[in-house]
Amino acid sequence: MQAAIIPADRTQPIRFEEITPDLETLQSLAGGDIQLVGLRPYSMNMYLNENGKLEALPANPRATVLCHWSEAIRADDFICGDAIILGPIDDDGEETGLRDVQVDWLRRFEAENSAPAATEQQ
Repeated sequence: MQAAIIPADRTQPIRFEEITPDLETLQSLAGGDIQLVGLRPYSMNMYLNENGKLEALPANPRATVLCHWSEAIRADDFICGDAIILGPIDDDGEETGLRDVQVDWLRRFEAENSAPAATEQQ
């Protein structure tokens, strides 16, 4: 199913990949034990490394903005490490992939919130 991976490094683009959203895959993408953050206004769920701050992973400004917009974290909180976004959990308790409209929205979000590549900054 369709997922978005938001790297902490803003010079790296948001990637859209087909994944199997099992625990092993999500932990591999997040780099450790995972935590779910619901982005309810957008009908999406974000998975991240639950120990990102303790492990001193880099801050993820794009994931933080999405969480702030969703009021999913406190205004003074932030996300560390890479984040994985999927659709909402369905009525059977199963993960769902991102819909086309969500992918399009995340692409527009990326265009407005990613840092230019190093070669473009010079």
